[in-house]
Amino acid sequence: MRTIIAVLEAEKRALLASSIILFGCVLFSATAMHLAEHDVQPEKFGSIPDAMWWAIVTITTLGYGDVTPVTLVGRLIASVTMVTGYVMLGLPVGIVATAFSEEIHRREFVVTWSMLSRVPLFHGLDANSIAEIMRYLRAQSFPSGALIARRGEIAHSMYFIAEGEVEISLPDQDMRLGEGQFFGEVALLRNTLRSSNVRSMEPTKLLVLDAYDLRTIMSRNPKIGHMIESVAAGRAEFSAKERRGDIIAAELKPAPPEASPE
Repeated sequence: MRTIIAVLEAEKRALLASSIILFGCVLFSATAMHLAEHDVQPEKFGSIPDAMWWAIVTITTLGYGDVTPVTLVGRLIASVTMVTGYVMLGLPVGIVATAFSEEIHRREFVVTWSMLSRVPLFHGLDANSIAEIMRYLRAQSFPSGALIARRGEIAHSMYFIAEGEVEISLPDQDMRLGEGQFFGEVALLRNTLRSSNVRSMEPTKLLVLDAYDLRTIMSRNPKIGHMIESVAAGRAEFSAKERRGDIIAAELKPAPPEASPE
């Protein structure tokens, strides 16, 4: 509702202009119908204000049928009025719809930019490079306890943690990733399956980058590709001989130990 109110406030001049045009069409149609029908239907079209009821009903496509033209000229005027009604009603709807879409995209841009600024990997990038990445990233939120990635599934995306914390269920221990860290890029670069379950430990906001988009970014922007490759190559598991999954030891921190029962 706040978005709709903001859109109406931003487009009030355009909506006012379209309302004036719509009123002009109503007045023109009523005047023309009054001239064409006032002799044969004086009780319905005897004056322009009387004819305006018919014009409003016709332009808004309600078509009550309580007032209808009977002359040939009147029916021609009615036909033009009906077609004009479709066009005129679509004008304010188009203005509001376009402005609403732009407002949603603007807010998504602000949210994604603020989330992206929390990822240390992108701190050294200029505005053009960040804008290039934002074209491909999509924000996704997970409630606490949600399963983000499943062991054994095909890796389709890598994830940047903008807010919250996730837990990695490794075969021998549980590890956690926090805000600013990322996971899943090695599986995309090596085309391997997920090796662990990843679950959110609290309400978490992620930036998701699909595999195809990752390769597109790396090919179009060598600087970004080099940074992602250098981070991945510098992690212990990526350079190890035995490669089994996509969760890298260098990006993990131990989960806090559970309190022992008294």
